[in-house]
Amino acid sequence: MASNTSTRENMTTFLDISSHSLLLLQGPDANKFLQGQVTCDVARLVISDNASKTTLGAHCTHKGRMLFSFLACQLDEQTIALSIHAPLLADALAQLKKYSIFSKVEIIDASDSYRIVGIKGDDTSALRALGLSAPNNIGEASHHSSGVIVIKVSSERFECWLPTEEAQQISAFSALAAGDDAWCLDNINEGIAEVRSETVEAFIPQMFNYQVLREAISFEKGCYTGQEVVARMQYLGKLKKRLYRFSTETTTLLVPNTPLYTLDKKQAIGHVALSAPTNNGQALLAVVNVEPVENDQVFIDAACAQKLKVESLPYSITQE
Repeated sequence: MASNTSTRENMTTFLDISSHSLLLLQGPDANKFLQGQVTCDVARLVISDNASKTTLGAHCTHKGRMLFSFLACQLDEQTIALSIHAPLLADALAQLKKYSIFSKVEIIDASDSYRIVGIKGDDTSALRALGLSAPNNIGEASHHSSGVIVIKVSSERFECWLPTEEAQQISAFSALAAGDDAWCLDNINEGIAEVRSETVEAFIPQMFNYQVLREAISFEKGCYTGQEVVARMQYLGKLKKRLYRFSTETTTLLVPNTPLYTLDKKQAIGHVALSAPTNNGQALLAVVNVEPVENDQVFIDAACAQKLKVESLPYSITQE
């Protein structure tokens, strides 16, 4: 588990987030192109007075199955950045390029051009000491002339997207603790899942509760790849599986796509989406049939000997 660095007096922790990389869409058609490809409303990412909104989102197949998920932020008038789980970045680039041949947009792997730093703590004085301003509201980003973006991802967490050269000049970021496990655990506790290599095309966006998370799905913006299936599920379908949070004392990590079971059924009734170690076991998010969760009968083994503990999510699901 990643540990702390930084200013002890305000308990701020800086963490190196190497599990995610930025994919840039750049050019006069960047916004229009991406708007027709992803679940979220790209038009809301407008920069005004050095601030902007960010959004979660996903790119789907025509059948509505998620190929990758992301956190999106506008960098300038012609550039949008997507933070993607790093092992999926090359495939995400290739998928988007297939649709971009008639658009004036360049899709760029910015893995080496940007560094992502996680900041934990609600006291923003450590950021101010570095000459960085922090957004006031969750989901907002502050933009700096140096090219640094600071995003408030939750009440006590920020992400800094820094051009590599700028990051090298900030001494506080020179030697940080590895933060991927800690960051993933925070996402799990906040009920925010993401597509991993093992779960490509496994889930539709509503199975990740994206219909209630940071406007990750827009039902007003119009057509995008997979939109028909996603909209039909929202308005005409009944979602049989959804994202839930669990914990277990089992220390063997339940990696994404691990099957889960319930009593009197031989086939799996769900699969793990994310997992992270804790001090007394592990926490996980999993997409599971609704009924076994409501009956508190979800197990990690087909013999139904090891039961998962259902934990609450920090948000409510208002529509299936």
